[in-house]
Amino acid sequence: FLCSVAAGIGGCGPDVALTSCGTVNQPCCGLGTCNSGLYCQGGVCVGTGKSPVELRYRTKVDALFLIDDSPSMEPMAGELRKRFPQFFQVFKDLAASGFYADLHLGVVTSDLGAGATGAPGCDRAGGGRMGKLQAVGKAAAPTCQRPVGADYVQYTFAPTGDGPSNLPPGQGLVETFTCMASVGAGGCGFEHVLESVYTVLRSPPAGFLRDDALLAVVFVTNEDDCSAPPASDLFDAAKVAQYGFLDSYRCSRFGLVGGSPAALFPYASSGGPIAGATSAPNPGGAGPGRLWDLGRYLDLFGKTAALGGVKADPGDVTLVGIDAPSSPAQVILSNPGTAAGTPYAVCPKLDEKGTTPCVPVLQHSCVNQGNGAFFGDPAIRLNQVITSAAHSSVSSICDGDYSSAMRDLGTQIASQLGLGCIGSKLPPDPKDAAQVVADCVVTDVTQAGGMTSAFTIPKCAVPPSSYPCWRVEKKAGCATRSPQGLGLTIDRNGQPTPPNANIKASCATL
Repeated sequence: FLCSVAAGIGGCGPDVALTSCGTVNQPCCGLGTCNSGLYCQGGVCVGTGKSPVELRYRTKVDALFLIDDSPSMEPMAGELRKRFPQFFQVFKDLAASGFYADLHLGVVTSDLGAGATGAPGCDRAGGGRMGKLQAVGKAAAPTCQRPVGADYVQYTFAPTGDGPSNLPPGQGLVETFTCMASVGAGGCGFEHVLESVYTVLRSPPAGFLRDDALLAVVFVTNEDDCSAPPASDLFDAAKVAQYGFLDSYRCSRFGLVGGSPAALFPYASSGGPIAGATSAPNPGGAGPGRLWDLGRYLDLFGKTAALGGVKADPGDVTLVGIDAPSSPAQVILSNPGTAAGTPYAVCPKLDEKGTTPCVPVLQHSCVNQGNGAFFGDPAIRLNQVITSAAHSSVSSICDGDYSSAMRDLGTQIASQLGLGCIGSKLPPDPKDAAQVVADCVVTDVTQAGGMTSAFTIPKCAVPPSSYPCWRVEKKAGCATRSPQGLGLTIDRNGQPTPPNANIKASCATL
């Protein structure tokens, strides 16, 4: 293993082995190649009494929004669209502090059809919106334009106005994303929430997923996941004797287990909340569940790419839910045709064939007290997946105002970006105690076509005379992350970080 893999970062020549690096006055290749207590300066290990700190500086985020387009969702989807400005404001504030996020934004719906037979209002599997990104939502305004050259938005924030983007002429970021997210409420009522996301991430449009970007997936739904294999007969209207009345409770009955001992949800009133409700296992289709085994999605987000996951590092995944609480989970007898926003009325006995059916339904786990149109059913399967991620959060779909949820979403994503905050103190400038000495090595490391190249970024002149360059400065976002409130800024004169590039940086600290 040769120092040449980092040639250009710290000055090592192409034939210097790591075994000869690292001691005083010996060559070094940047952060981590000198022995403990030494610092790599000018390509040589020196005992300055200072230690290097590696900085995290990442600007890229690929964000996928799953928006439930089933018939009951429109009031909540409308509230979501109103709050996109609060989401983007987080990144505007970062731009004002000198950090320019580079976003890819996509939208997919929950309509993936319903098994081998389809169902009323649902195509057969592979139909519906087919797990494809929505460049313009089905219910978007007639004036809406799609992003240029892609089914997703590419947008980099800049010091003033829009940075590099594929926004259509005359249509801003919020308006374009609102057009994409206007998916309507005419989709299948058997929501394949997890499988729609799985479909996109396993076969993404060209360029949407970037190896060097963080991945954020946002699930917005008022029902639990009902992802079933495409050959499933679970939605066959003729199989009432086998699966019960054809309604969304089939998803709960054959997708969840609970109680002691654990059993599939009953085809009757549960007589109260069901303890320990969790996803019904279905490994290899062996049952007892009939939906996709949850391991399919836990592996997607929780394993490394080498083992079948979506990212090389599962720590680069953030999952966020705006959905209903997982509990209480209770089955009652009622009319599944009860109008959305109207509470279920308990009926006395099972009647599948009456003019007004009386059958098992999953009781809502939340309802907004001021507006009954904001309600949700226990998102048990979905929340199991969300909370398994390295970084996750869940907000209630029943809140009448999503302002906080959308600000928190932006903050959650931004917190995983590398703002370049310097986590240890920089030494004081001997000529001016009010200033610090910024002794840093900053490098663009680009991986493409199996090759790795590195470009050392120089420190900015005052004023900057060439780009890119770096400087250390006070940053609002670093106030709680740096003892001096300092962070690294890469000034590219408004240009984005190069494709497939990661920024490697280290600074000498006390």
